[in-house]
Amino acid sequence: MGEAWTVNSDHTEASFIGHVKRLRAEHGYLTFPAPRVGEERSLPQNALLHAWAREYAAYLLKKTGEDVTKGELAGMKRTIKLRYNADHPNNFIIHEIVDPFTKNTKQDVTSSGDWKTGELYMVMEWVQRTAANDGLILESKGQYEKLKRKSQ
Repeated sequence: MGEAWTVNSDHTEASFIGHVKRLRAEHGYLTFPAPRVGEERSLPQNALLHAWAREYAAYLLKKTGEDVTKGELAGMKRTIKLRYNADHPNNFIIHEIVDPFTKNTKQDVTSSGDWKTGELYMVMEWVQRTAANDGLILESKGQYEKLKRKSQ
């Protein structure tokens, strides 16, 4: 519970309906607030990237978005970052982690929440193209869509 759903395709609609059915079977009674409707509702880029990662993972794993585990979602987000970085090496994707006890270092991916608006936009453009090449259309919404319209 406490999840937000963006229903913008047959796939996400089916995922949401399945979620509602499971909740009703478990709890018997549900109340939903009135939905936000329309394409202009605000959705920060980072939230959309996370929603896309869940939808993309569900598509690749042939399951509903709700059935994607935390580990599968984390793996998808990490894979997106690593694959993007392999195609377009950038300093904002990879950083060095230092163990304060041993002083050992290793490289790891950065949090997308730390990226600048333009950096996140570039990654999202890549994710949308890559998903489309795999047969999945990820729809633009909110802040990302506004930036996309401005760049055209």
